[in-house]
Amino acid sequence: MPIQAIDGTVLYHDAAEAQTQLTPHVKAECERRILEIMPSWKQRNVIADLSSDSADTKAAAASEWAKVTALRTKSDEIEASIASMSDEQILNFDAQDDAHWSE
Repeated sequence: MPIQAIDGTVLYHDAAEAQTQLTPHVKAECERRILEIMPSWKQRNVIADLSSDSADTKAAAASEWAKVTALRTKSDEIEASIASMSDEQILNFDAQDDAHWSE
């Protein structure tokens, strides 16, 4: 069933199409949030530290990398949830809304 704007314009033919079109926005927001907490240069350092011989360095890196993993997992959850959203929720969906990203 089409998902329409208030003026009757068909925005999405169904929830699957909405999911397909909104997923890149979720991915972009996830990337923004990851880079906010861990710029790419720091990601490279953390990845290198995951192979460290020092247990303390490796543990610190794993702790930092867990933040990135948590955001990626949340992104996957948000993307999957779009398919089961109501038409109104889809129409009002904003990937940048912190409510989607909270625990």
